[in-house]
Amino acid sequence: MNGWVIGGILCILYAGIVSFLAYKKSPGLIKIVKMKMGRKMTDKGAITTCYVMSGIVLIAGIIFFIIS
Repeated sequence: MNGWVIGGILCILYAGIVSFLAYKKSPGLIKIVKMKMGRKMTDKGAITTCYVMSGIVLIAGIIFFIIS
C-alpha cells in the first residue's frame, strides 16, 4: 500500500465526515466555516460551502485511487 492509496482513503473519510456534519447542521462546523469565510455568511451558505468542499475532496480521493 503506497501513499496515494492512503491519501485517497483519508480524503474519502474526510469528505464523508464533513458531509455528515453538514447534513446534521452541526453548530460547531457552521461556526468554524463562518469564522474562516467571513461574518456575513448565512448558515445556509456555510452548509453549501461544506458540501462543495466535500465534493472537491471526494473527487481528489477518487483521483488518488486512480493514480495508484
